[in-house]
Amino acid sequence: MKLEFITPQEAETIKRKMPKSKTMEEYESYLKQFPDGQVGKIVVDSKDKIKPNTAKARLIRASKNLKLDIQTKRVANTILFWTEPITK
Repeated sequence: MKLEFITPQEAETIKRKMPKSKTMEEYESYLKQFPDGQVGKIVVDSKDKIKPNTAKARLIRASKNLKLDIQTKRVANTILFWTEPITK
């Protein structure tokens, strides 16, 4: 093992070595086509073979990968998501 100290700028440039999964690319594509001022809606069907909480977690992870700040709300098998204006 080798210990090394680097600057925060250098740390930002380090990229992941493994390619993204097709699933994560799919969720990121949802967010890339997301229009401003709209609310996105994902309905998880039983044939999708995932739980609604899994879809919500993937959506949140994809938003972090894209450096987007989204809000989510889960109602039964439906996930709603939107961006809120940053007020500072």
